[in-house]
Amino acid sequence: MIELVIEAMVDAVVVVDAEGRITLANSGATQLTGWSIDELKGMPVSTLLVDDSSGLRTVVRRRIEDGDILRREESYLVSKSGKRIPVSVTGSPVMTPTGELQGIVLVARDVREVRQLLTDKEAEISRRRKAEEELRAAKASIETQLEQAREQLLLAERRATLGTLAGGVGHELRNIAQIQIAAIDEIQQALGGPSLLERIHEILPELERVGEHITQHGQRLMQLAKPGPDRVAPIDLNEVVRDVGGMLKMAGKLRRVELVLALGNEPLMVTVNRTRIEQILVNLVTNAVDAIGVDGTVTVEVRASDDGKRAVVEVRDTGSGIAPDTLDKIFEPFFTTKPADRGTGLGLPVVREIVESYGGKIEVVSELGAGTTFRFDLPR
Repeated sequence: MIELVIEAMVDAVVVVDAEGRITLANSGATQLTGWSIDELKGMPVSTLLVDDSSGLRTVVRRRIEDGDILRREESYLVSKSGKRIPVSVTGSPVMTPTGELQGIVLVARDVREVRQLLTDKEAEISRRRKAEEELRAAKASIETQLEQAREQLLLAERRATLGTLAGGVGHELRNIAQIQIAAIDEIQQALGGPSLLERIHEILPELERVGEHITQHGQRLMQLAKPGPDRVAPIDLNEVVRDVGGMLKMAGKLRRVELVLALGNEPLMVTVNRTRIEQILVNLVTNAVDAIGVDGTVTVEVRASDDGKRAVVEVRDTGSGIAPDTLDKIFEPFFTTKPADRGTGLGLPVVREIVESYGGKIEVVSELGAGTTFRFDLPR
């Protein structure tokens, strides 16, 4: 009966007597090792079963003599060709009715497939870890590149804005220089006359105002050109709108368009970078002026939201309006309806990027023949 049970088992099974010789083996053992059953019978188990630590057989015998069951010890079966086959060995004693050790039943399970699966699994884990590390590195690199591209985009549009103002500012500075020259001529004419001191007192305030104008223009141009960090500070939006309106007027960018400033009596404070807000306003107002051409009105209104938590700025024009199919594209980078020498297509995308970077939002409403309104808000 025991022979039938052993033969039915898939794993290699050998029965060893008390002297360590194989007395019984199943076909699983012959298939795994290549030895025939007749060849296995009488073979010392030390010939078939080997262990790198050379202590397995001693451990097996001692445990089994103590009545223990050996569970899953790692070892090797030596095939007829001399190949060592890794196996997991389980052993149990065969005892006489009087309790003496008669033999040992050893079951050896081929673990090559399991080991290969573990090796493959470890290789897969290693591959995935490497892929994750490469992905993280690539993501970090992409984020760095995107940030660099963003900064370059902002700088490009800032310089485009600078170019928009530069011509008008140059014209204004030339006019200011003419005032200086005229003042110097008047002083020279008064030299030696009794009215010299009086004329100097009259002319000095004019020269002071000229100096202030030149300083103001220089500071504005330097701020717009400077690609420095986004340093934020509390500013009054009413004051910024007022200053931008004066700057555009002095630069000759309003042409025959009337600029109306609807400002509050109380300061409306937001914590942002002043230069970037000026950049937004210059873009929106000059776009509105271009949309009008001549004989129209651009209104810039500053107010608090209904709940008082946000500051709202509207730039409204009485221009020709924007067609619906164009309106959907105006915030796309490089999209422009202006000639190549007058527009980069970056103004409105940069405006939106700046507004959203401060936690705000921007929207536009337009009607053909009636004008356009850009509205953006910022948290207070």
